[in-house]
Amino acid sequence: MPETIQLELDLENNLENLLLEKKHKFATTIAQFLCWALENNVDSFVFAEIAVPYPDEDAVELIKLGCKREEYLNALEKGIKNLIEFEEYELCPKLQEWIEYLQIEKKVKKHD
Repeated sequence: MPETIQLELDLENNLENLLLEKKHKFATTIAQFLCWALENNVDSFVFAEIAVPYPDEDAVELIKLGCKREEYLNALEKGIKNLIEFEEYELCPKLQEWIEYLQIEKKVKKHD
């Protein structure tokens, strides 16, 4: 199983900026998790946990980012584009295989 990304949002930053800053890391981690989930027949996974402190309290909210099986095809299609953008070509053939597999699976289920 790939390692879940653990991040903490500081008070000077917002979630959107943090996600943009870490886009490369997110792209590779999601791709690894998608391949792992499909190879192991896992229906959902959490790939990142972001701790968000409350400004006036001593409390922290934990935001979990994940993916469910019905979203895998879309995530793979977006993921391969992101990997190419970051020149992370190593995972691309594996993602392409899973895209083709899920497209066939989708067509078969449509005809049932």
